[in-house]
Amino acid sequence: MAEGRAGALLAKVGLAAASVVPPALLGARFWPSVREHPVGALLLFLAYLVLLAAVGFCVKVYTNVADRWVTRAADGVDRRLRWRISRFERDYRAYVLSHHRFIDLKGLATRGDFTPGLEEVFVDVSLVPTPTHTASQESLAGTVRAAGAAVRQSIHDFLGTPDGTALAVIGAPGTGKTTLLKHLALRLAREPGKRGSRDLPILLFLRDHAAAITADPEITLPEVIGASLRRLRGDEPPGWFDRQLQAGRCVVLLDGLDEVAREEDRRNVSKWVEEQIESYEANDFVLTSRPHGYRSAPVNRARVLQVRRFTGEQITRFVQGWYRAIERLSTGADDAAVADRAAEEATDLLDRLRARPVLYDLAANPLLLTMIANVHRYRGALPGSRAELYAEICEVLLWRRQEAKGNVAALPDELTGAKKEAVLRELAYVMMCERRRDIDTARAAETLGPALFRVGAAAVPVEDFLAAIVASGLLVERERGMYAFAHLTLQEHLAALHIQYRGLVDTLIAGVQDDWWRETTLLYAARVDPGPIVEACVDSGSVTAIALAFDCEEEAAEFAPETRRLLEDLRTDALRTGPDMPMGRLMTAVTVTRALRQTVRLGQDTLVCASPVSEELYGLFTGEPRAGHRTATGMTGREAAAFTQWVNELLPDGPRYRLPTEAEVADEGFRMVAADRPVWYAPDAQTRLWVPEGTEHPWSVPMDPEGQVWLGQDDEADRVLELGKLGLAVVRGFANSSGLAADPPRRRVGVTRGSGVSVGSQARHDAQAARAGALILSLGLDTALVRDIVLAPERAWERAGATHPSPGLSRHGNPARVLEFIRPLAPSLPPKAHVDQLAEATRLVALLLIVAAREDSTVAGLLRAVSFPDRLARPAGETQPVSTRIAPDPGEEGVAASVAAGFLWNAANTTRDLEDMSANLPAALSQLTGRLIDELRPPEAPDPAEAPYLRLTALTLAAVADRLLHAPEAAEAYRHTVRGVMARCGRADGTMPKPETIVLVRA
Repeated sequence: MAEGRAGALLAKVGLAAASVVPPALLGARFWPSVREHPVGALLLFLAYLVLLAAVGFCVKVYTNVADRWVTRAADGVDRRLRWRISRFERDYRAYVLSHHRFIDLKGLATRGDFTPGLEEVFVDVSLVPTPTHTASQESLAGTVRAAGAAVRQSIHDFLGTPDGTALAVIGAPGTGKTTLLKHLALRLAREPGKRGSRDLPILLFLRDHAAAITADPEITLPEVIGASLRRLRGDEPPGWFDRQLQAGRCVVLLDGLDEVAREEDRRNVSKWVEEQIESYEANDFVLTSRPHGYRSAPVNRARVLQVRRFTGEQITRFVQGWYRAIERLSTGADDAAVADRAAEEATDLLDRLRARPVLYDLAANPLLLTMIANVHRYRGALPGSRAELYAEICEVLLWRRQEAKGNVAALPDELTGAKKEAVLRELAYVMMCERRRDIDTARAAETLGPALFRVGAAAVPVEDFLAAIVASGLLVERERGMYAFAHLTLQEHLAALHIQYRGLVDTLIAGVQDDWWRETTLLYAARVDPGPIVEACVDSGSVTAIALAFDCEEEAAEFAPETRRLLEDLRTDALRTGPDMPMGRLMTAVTVTRALRQTVRLGQDTLVCASPVSEELYGLFTGEPRAGHRTATGMTGREAAAFTQWVNELLPDGPRYRLPTEAEVADEGFRMVAADRPVWYAPDAQTRLWVPEGTEHPWSVPMDPEGQVWLGQDDEADRVLELGKLGLAVVRGFANSSGLAADPPRRRVGVTRGSGVSVGSQARHDAQAARAGALILSLGLDTALVRDIVLAPERAWERAGATHPSPGLSRHGNPARVLEFIRPLAPSLPPKAHVDQLAEATRLVALLLIVAAREDSTVAGLLRAVSFPDRLARPAGETQPVSTRIAPDPGEEGVAASVAAGFLWNAANTTRDLEDMSANLPAALSQLTGRLIDELRPPEAPDPAEAPYLRLTALTLAAVADRLLHAPEAAEAYRHTVRGVMARCGRADGTMPKPETIVLVRA
C-alpha cells in the first residue's frame, strides 16, 4: 500500500514538473517574442497544458486496461498452472469421478449383479420454473402439462450467470434429482476450465451433515466439505476450498433437504444454506428436495425449478441406454451382437409398457422406470400381474429406499414396512368406498387412528404418520391438510389387498356396474378366483358388468371351470344370433367397452384411451370384422367422426367419447398413446389431422413429380395432352374441309402423330389465319361438336354453321367433304366408347392454348403446337401437404373444388373481355368447374382412367385463374385440389401411406 501511494505521489510531481519546466525554459529562450506577443504566448501555453492533460489521460487509460488484461492473463495462466501443479485438485476431481460414477440401485427389491455407469444411462431431466405451492401438488408420476405451457429446459440453462445463482430443484420421489446432481458433478470434474469460470463441483448430501449443522450453526461450508472428503480428508492444503469459493470457482450441489427428518432441523439447515449462499455469492448453488420438505423450509434466495416427468422419447432413450450398458457389462463385449441383443430387449420392454398404459404412465418417473427395467431384465419379463409390480413399488417407497439411504427415523416409534402398508390399505379402502381421490386430515384421522392402534402404534400421532408417508412419496399433500395417493393405481392396489385380507368381496360384487371399482376388482382378480364377481356380472346383464366379467377372466390367476363355461356360453350365443340381434349387439358393446377401458390421464380431468382404435374394433363399425389388435389406419376425418358417433350410440348408458381437442393432441402424454401416428382431432365442428412434429405429413405430394417442373407432367398427363392435340387437329381439319374456315395460302394442314397442327411460317402474320385460329379454338371448346365430328360429321356441319357463325370467312364448303376428311382419320381416332375423352381433352388443350397465346401476346400462338408444361410451368416447389384450409381431408376434394370455383367466378365477373377471348370460353369454364365438383364429391378415389383428366382440369382452371383472370387465390385453391386428387389416388393404389388413426377421449 505504501509503495502504491509513493508511486502515485511521484506521478503527480512528474506531471507538475512537465507542466511548468518546459514552458519556463522556452519562455526564457524566446522572451523577446513572448514580450512582443503576450496573448499568443498565453494561448500556446494553454494549448500545451491541454495536450499534456490528454496525453496523461491516455496513459492512465492504457495503464488501467493493461493492468486488467495482465490480471486476466495471469489468472488464466495461474489456473492452468494450478491444474498442472496442484496434486490435491487432481486427486479431488478423480475422487468425484470415482465416487459418483455408478447409478444408485440401493433399495430396489429386484437387483442384478451389474450396476451400469451413470453416464451410460443418464437422460437429462427437464426443469421448469414454478411456484413452490404448485410443485408441492405433483404426484409420483408427475402431472402431464400441455405442450407449450412451458418450455423444457436443462439445468445448464440456469447456471453460469455472471454473478452466480441459487436454484432449488423440486420433485417427487424418484424423479431423478440426485442423479441430476451426480451427473452434473461428473461433467464438471471431467472438464476443468471448459464450462466457464465455475468448474469445480462440490456435492454434499445434507442428510449426512444435518447433525453437524444443527449442533453448530456457525460451521462453515469449507469445514463441511472437508468432513465429506473421506479418503482425501487431511490431504487438503490449508484453506484450499475457502480460496476456491472466494474466487467463485465452485458449483455447490446440496442434495436432499427433505431427507433431514425433523422439521426444526430442516429449517436450521435451510437457514445455514442461505448464509453460505450469501457468504459465497459468486458461486452457483443447486439444492434439491421433495416438495413437502422444501415447502416447510424454503431457501429465500433460491429460484424454484420443478422436475418434469419423462416424455415418451426420454423413456425410450433410458431403456435403450440401460440395456446397452447391462449387456456390455454382463458379456464383457461391445460388438454388434451385443448391440442387437440390447436393442431386442429394450424393444420388448417398451412394447410391454405400451401394452400396459398404467405402467407406461408410471414409467414417466425415473425411479419407477429403473425398477421396471430391473425387474424385466433380471426376471426375464415384467411380473405376471400388475399387482406384483405395484406391490414391489409400494415396498420400495415405504421402506426399502429409506433403509438403503440410512435415513433417520421419521416416526418416534418406527413402524415396519408391513405395518405401514396394513394401515395404508385401510385408508385406501375407505377412500375407495367414499369415492375420494383426496382426504383431509380430520377424516384420515378417523381411519388411521384405529388402524394404528391395531398394529401396535397407538402412540404415533396421525399427523406424524401422514408426514412420514408423504416423505416416502406414496402420499402427496396437494394442499395444506389435504392428502392423496401418489397415483390412483396405488390406491386401488392397496384397497384390493384390504378386500382380500378382510374378505370384503361383497363390496366388489355390489360394484360390478360401477366403473369406479373396475381396477380394484381386476387387481383383486389377479390374486383371488373372481368367480362370485363374474357370476354377479352375468346376472346383471349390463354391458359394463359383462365387459368386467371378460376382463376378470383375462386377469385372473385362477378361474373355476364352471365360471369359464358361463362366459363361453355367452360368446356362443352371440355368434349364433348375429351382430344385429340383441345378444350380438350386446357382445359388440362389450367388445367396444373392453377395448376402450384402459385410459391415461392428461392433467387432472382428461382421460384419453390408452391405445389407438384397433382393426378389430373398427371392423365392427364398418361391418368387416377383423381379428387382432393392430391399429386401424387410413380412415378419413368424416369416417372418424362417424365412428365416434357409432360408439356413443352403441353405449348409451356408458361414458361418452369424443375426438381429442387441439390442446390434447399437443400434450406430451398424448404422444405416448399416439406413438407418433397422425391422429384425427376436432378443434371445432370439423375434423382435422394432427401430425406429430418431425413426422412427414401423410398427404404430402411432390410439387414436381418425377423430378419435372410441372405438377401435371407425367406419362398419364402427356397422353391426355396428346389426345387433346389430336382432337384440336381434327377440329381444324373439319373447319377447313367443311368451309367454316378457309385454308390460308401456302399453308399445309396435316395431322401428325403426337404433334398436332403444322403451321407454315407465312401464317404468322396473316390476319385471316389468326381469325381462323380463333374460330378453331372456339369450336374445340364445344365438346358436343367434337363428338359429332367423329360420330356424325354431317350433323356436326349443320350444328357448327348454326352455332358458330364466322363472318368474313369462307362459306363455300360442302358437307360431303366432311365425310371425306373424317375417313382417313378413322385409324387415328379413339374408339367410339372413348370419344367423350377425346372431346374433354380437346377442350382442355384449346383452353391451354388460349392461356399460352395470352402469355405470348401473339395470335400466332393460337395455332402453334405448344409444349404445355413448359408454357404453364410454375417454379418447382418443395413437397407440400394438402391444405387443411382448402382440403382438410383427402376425401373432400369436391368441397375444395367448390371453394376454388367460387374464387374463380368472383374473378371472372370482374373480367369484361372474357368472352372476347373465345365465344365459348365462359360456357366451357362453367362446364369444367361443374364437372370437377361432381366427379370429386364421392369419397372414394376416382377411376384410374379418369384421374389424369381431373388433375389436368384442375390445373387448367388454375392456369386460367393465374394467367387470364389474375386470381392467385383461385389458382392456389385448384392446385390444392390437384394435390388432394393425387393423395386420394396414391392412397387407393397403395403408393402413399395411410397412417391416420383414431384415439378417443372420454367426454
